[in-house]
Amino acid sequence: MMENCNIHTLHQLHCQLEFQIALRINSFKIVWEDTHEEYLLLELLFCLLTPQSNAQLCWEKVLELFNSGKLYSGTVDEISSIIHPVRFKNNKAKYIKEAVNLFGDSSLKKFLQGNDIYTIRDTLVKTINGLGYKESSHFLRNIGIGLELAILDRHILRCLKDFHVIDTIPNALTPQRYKDIERSMQDFCKSVNIPISHLDFIFWYVKKGSLFK
Repeated sequence: MMENCNIHTLHQLHCQLEFQIALRINSFKIVWEDTHEEYLLLELLFCLLTPQSNAQLCWEKVLELFNSGKLYSGTVDEISSIIHPVRFKNNKAKYIKEAVNLFGDSSLKKFLQGNDIYTIRDTLVKTINGLGYKESSHFLRNIGIGLELAILDRHILRCLKDFHVIDTIPNALTPQRYKDIERSMQDFCKSVNIPISHLDFIFWYVKKGSLFK
């Protein structure tokens, strides 16, 4: 929580972390520009696993699924066994299998081209089971094309409340409410002159003491 953190502290943290954050964001951009398209699929599966689960564990399990040889051929039960102990492993295994069936033919990059980033996100949410606005925003940020999007998990929402960007933390986020809070966060970032992709990392650094993805 950030009750004792003010705008001055945010700027101090940004100065402290800016180089590390820039390196991380450049690594995201490289995923889109230069990395084998299969890596895009792994990032998508990672974001399918993250709800209510530890991010580092989720990435480890995605890599384990890939290295096992079961990414494309595995049954839902086999995938579920591999991604244990990620929460809701059975439902998430179904989502993974569906996503692989959709994009295992290397069509994901083409699917993500041709529209503005907000339309792409809307289409992702409508197309991929298990991928809401938060997960879609996370995925698009992690592949370097959604850097202006907000990843509104509970921790980020608490931080936004602490800084009076929002009055209350909603129990649920409808698509419209998500977009409204996102715009408020974007306006806040402009007012403090910190990019939204950087602020996300700063908030997470305060909670975790490290930068991940």
